[in-house]
Amino acid sequence: METKTHPRTTSDLQRQPQNRAWTVAYYALASRIVIWAIAVASHAFIQDYDSALELILPIDSAPQRLFKGILGVFLRWDSFYFVHQAEYGYVFEQAHAFFPLLPWLMRVVAGTVLAPLSFYLNDTQILVLAGVLVANASFIVATVQLYRLSSKLFGQEKFAFTSAILYAFSPSGIFMSAVYAESLFAALSFTGMVFAADKNYLLAAIAWSLSSTARSNGVLYAGFFIYDLVVQMDLQKPVLRNTFSVVKAMVFCLISWTGFITVQLYGYALYCSGEISSLDVRPWCSRSIPLLYSFVQEFYWNVGFLRYYEIKQIPNFAMAAPMIILSASGIYYYVKYDVHRALTLGRQSSQPETKDTAPFLSQKMFPYITLWAVLLLTNITTMHIQIITRAFSCMPPVYWFAAHQFDGRPSTPGSGWTWSVAIFFVMYSLIGIILFANFFPPA
Repeated sequence: METKTHPRTTSDLQRQPQNRAWTVAYYALASRIVIWAIAVASHAFIQDYDSALELILPIDSAPQRLFKGILGVFLRWDSFYFVHQAEYGYVFEQAHAFFPLLPWLMRVVAGTVLAPLSFYLNDTQILVLAGVLVANASFIVATVQLYRLSSKLFGQEKFAFTSAILYAFSPSGIFMSAVYAESLFAALSFTGMVFAADKNYLLAAIAWSLSSTARSNGVLYAGFFIYDLVVQMDLQKPVLRNTFSVVKAMVFCLISWTGFITVQLYGYALYCSGEISSLDVRPWCSRSIPLLYSFVQEFYWNVGFLRYYEIKQIPNFAMAAPMIILSASGIYYYVKYDVHRALTLGRQSSQPETKDTAPFLSQKMFPYITLWAVLLLTNITTMHIQIITRAFSCMPPVYWFAAHQFDGRPSTPGSGWTWSVAIFFVMYSLIGIILFANFFPPA
């Protein structure tokens, strides 16, 4: 008997990306459960390297011991600052290295969704639970938004899906589930990139403004406005129209910087013109650009150009080496593929693009490669090098270059690293989970 086949309708094709997004969300959730299970299991057999957790989550009773065993693995290192800030606000100057969006959301969730749990948990425990929920929910959103961004930019479903799955099993996975700002920042960053890909620059600027209240490097995304509206402008068009394009870029940049500027103005009001300032005038208040954040990073965290280049930091450089090599290689292969494109800032290309051009090598990658290069240079010269893997969790080109290895084009420039990338993602993630869950450095 002959079986009739029905052609797929337009509505079917339109529903496919949405269904795929739910699949991506499912894998993102599954990855969080796997990471949590490994963390709890490893913590059950390994004693904490540091006992500081007991100061925040005491174990005077069986319920407290149970709570600590289930969620304590997500409360390590920088998480203490976020929980303390959510509970008491900014008390210490050095705490201003950690931005306020995550603690604020923790308070909101603790006071609304989790309010009924106040009969069973104390305020600190509720805030910790709120932080874990915000981080993991943000991670799922970030994974879906990376999938949507990849689909919009490159129009290749397989590549977009692979990129999202690689992000779901990121080598910095434990940090994306802990009470850290990485997942929240990534969700807002990727959302802004999706808006920018649609040329909806106002919403992109608002999303990136919010992201810069979670992590400072959100201010760098203003570069996308400069690239799209200034670098890529058509010089053959009337001067007035191009001038208007420059003004638009400036306005969107200012909007995207609003979040970071607001956080710094709050710090200035607190320490330079408020009650605290009468007790101790801080040296940064009299600087020509009085940025509390840069002072805190320099004074309390020893962040500065080449300051981390010490013999004792060699182990941290070794831990950072895989991400440095992956990033440097991705940038190198992209530039090598079309040097003319790099020299002309993406305005011209010596490699005509066809439907067979690998997504990672396309012209649309250029602003992302530029951002990747800037952050790589900054991290290896100025920042604490051991944070580069989690710091780059918000960088789409990391996952696009990784997906490039699984793209099925063996002769494509920059490919052939399939097993190296797979081993890096799996082994680094696993080792990171065990170290973090048991309070071992680095973090």
